[in-house]
Amino acid sequence: MGLQQRAEEDEEITPLSGDRPFFTAVMCKTHVQKPYVLIIPTHFQRRLPARRAAVVLRCRGSSWIMSYCGDTKLKRLDQGWADFAVQNRLQVGDACVFELVSGYAGDGGNREVVLEVQVLRGGGLPEPEDLATKGDTAEEAIAILD
Repeated sequence: MGLQQRAEEDEEITPLSGDRPFFTAVMCKTHVQKPYVLIIPTHFQRRLPARRAAVVLRCRGSSWIMSYCGDTKLKRLDQGWADFAVQNRLQVGDACVFELVSGYAGDGGNREVVLEVQVLRGGGLPEPEDLATKGDTAEEAIAILD
């Protein structure tokens, strides 16, 4: 697939609501290659069930069903994340914004967890390890540029 076609697909961005909880993840090797695991940030885990649950990721009009492991030490998206990463051609340096659409932990855990995902192509972002001290202050802001 050529760069032109990829660029055209990347223009299909669905704006997130801005009203719901969200987290971001800059893709590193373990996200986009074996073992294909996405750890959920600690600050966001309280919004998800403390048990194993089905999660639906919605992105650009498609949906992927996978497992959320809320009953393990490392809370993560597991089975199915690899399909999402491969089919969306995620690469190291790309970023994903995950917005919680439904399935808040406070609802008794009865609704399925749905996350709307926006993929932002990195185009040369530094590895996440290099960002460890960034974002603490306005002078050290993290910017994802197109």
